[in-house]
Amino acid sequence: MKVRNIITVILICLVLKGFSQQTISGFAMPESITSDGKRFFVSNQGQDFLNKDGDGYISEISADGKLINQKFLPQNGILNAPKGMAVANGILYVADLDRIVGFDINTKKTVFELIIPQAVVLNDVCHLENGFIGVTETVSGNIYKVNTKNKTFEIIGNLPTANGINYDENTKRLVVCTNGKILGEGAVYTKTGNGNFQALPNIANGFFDGVEWINDSHLLISDWVTFPTKGFGKLWIYDLKTQQAKMLLTEESIADIYYNPTTQKIYMPQMLKNKVIITDKKELETNQKHQYNKLYQYGVADAFVGGLYKGTLPLKELKLKGDFGLGAPDMLDGELTMLDGKVYQTKATGETIEPDNDFKTSMLFTTFFKADTVFNVQDTIGEKALLELIGKKMKNKNSMYAIKISGHFDHIKTRAFPPVQDEPLPVITAILDTQKFFEFSDTHGTLVGYHLPEYLNGINVKGFHFHFLSTEKTQGGHVLDFRAGNLTIEIAELKSFELNIPIDKDFQTFKFNTKDNEALKRVEQGR
Repeated sequence: MKVRNIITVILICLVLKGFSQQTISGFAMPESITSDGKRFFVSNQGQDFLNKDGDGYISEISADGKLINQKFLPQNGILNAPKGMAVANGILYVADLDRIVGFDINTKKTVFELIIPQAVVLNDVCHLENGFIGVTETVSGNIYKVNTKNKTFEIIGNLPTANGINYDENTKRLVVCTNGKILGEGAVYTKTGNGNFQALPNIANGFFDGVEWINDSHLLISDWVTFPTKGFGKLWIYDLKTQQAKMLLTEESIADIYYNPTTQKIYMPQMLKNKVIITDKKELETNQKHQYNKLYQYGVADAFVGGLYKGTLPLKELKLKGDFGLGAPDMLDGELTMLDGKVYQTKATGETIEPDNDFKTSMLFTTFFKADTVFNVQDTIGEKALLELIGKKMKNKNSMYAIKISGHFDHIKTRAFPPVQDEPLPVITAILDTQKFFEFSDTHGTLVGYHLPEYLNGINVKGFHFHFLSTEKTQGGHVLDFRAGNLTIEIAELKSFELNIPIDKDFQTFKFNTKDNEALKRVEQGR
């Protein structure tokens, strides 16, 4: 029996990890991959990505992952730290710190060069129309439109830490992604025609690098998550029609990607590992479904209630574990709600803010949310009746469930704890009379919540537990009561549970109440 179980585990691991991904090694800090549809090029920055040291070069690889020419370009002259590239009319345009260089891919001759004064890190390049290319500059945030015929340029936008750029000729839509000033707080923006750049909603902040059009309504975006790396990164597939993002976990330091729409292959330069990874989009999606609907928890409810609510883990660590969750702020100033990968703190003053990545929590539980049951409620309904209705949809009474409820709230009552400053910290029940209560009417928003089984009580809290976040992200708190209508209810049954406990002295010496289980004790002792 044990041997069979071990074999089963091995087979599961092989199914999850053993898909046909190709890896090419031997590059020098590869930053970007591009193609004209037939030939594929990789930019190598050399020893570093900032200095004019002349050690950069362009490699050529085949569509199926073979290295054709390690140092394809330049044939003459130098490249310093080449980054983003784009092919237009047989010319490979390359961003190289403060200049754009163009090479004829057939003759290898340098046919274009333009210095952008005051530029420090020209980062990515895309083909526009009528002889124009788009170029980003990360230090200034400037986005340039370059006329390749007469070598002139103009600034068409500014997004701090602008990185990846791409253009869709069919929709006339330009997309730019950013790193974020804290290298992990970046966003994705689009503009059409002469309009302004608008941030895309419902996608977590990240260290975004490359962006590709899958088709006219879907984007593929690479995300280092943060810097330094945490051992893995993300790819995002963003649906512009529904304004929803789907996450795929991948390896770390994936920079400026290329997507081949014909083969649906994704070409990824793994910058810090000096590798290029080629993977199939559909296969990657299929084999990473297991990343969703796994409950991750930091902290223990009994310890939290017993006074251990001093923050011990930064939010940036928890954002790697999920995009939908609940938690408590450091020293209890309010409530934490995680939605679409962003964490919001509703303070005791009623103000709701987005704390920075280094803000700490003593307890938070989260999952990458993907609903398997969705239904609507049009009529106005109270909390008790709605929870009874949801309960009937949950088929397994001993399963864990994540629940998202979105819509119009005629009335909702929430609460938040005030900050506690003096140690030793009191138990939660001793400060119940200091809670601050908020009542909101005629508002739109989302309930982020869970229903957890009896056996997790004490580790977490059994039954329903919801926090509220308004659509404008200005109202929130722990939910006490509500009446709402025109609701969409999404339910995800969670398949596994991971608990991570604090390692600080307070937790390690905390005295938990004894919970005797006489039957279990008898089984353990064999009598």
